[in-house]
Amino acid sequence: MKLVITKRAKKDLSKLDEKTNQRIIKALDKMVKCPSNADLKKLKGQEDFWRLRVGDYRVILKIVGEEITVYALRVKHRREAYDN
Repeated sequence: MKLVITKRAKKDLSKLDEKTNQRIIKALDKMVKCPSNADLKKLKGQEDFWRLRVGDYRVILKIVGEEITVYALRVKHRREAYDN
């Protein structure tokens, strides 16, 4: 499994405090190593989109291809994560 963090997700991460930022990065690394233990959930109405829950934050992911490339698209607080 390969992880790609998009520019937008990096920008979202840069706006967070260092402790939260590190927590999210650690959760993403853990997800890549052992996806079965990650708090992943498929988003309703979105074919290839998933969310990773990290405390009060949600990482919106897109999973692509047979070799499984995971794109971290956004990092948002849970109250903002699902707004368009």
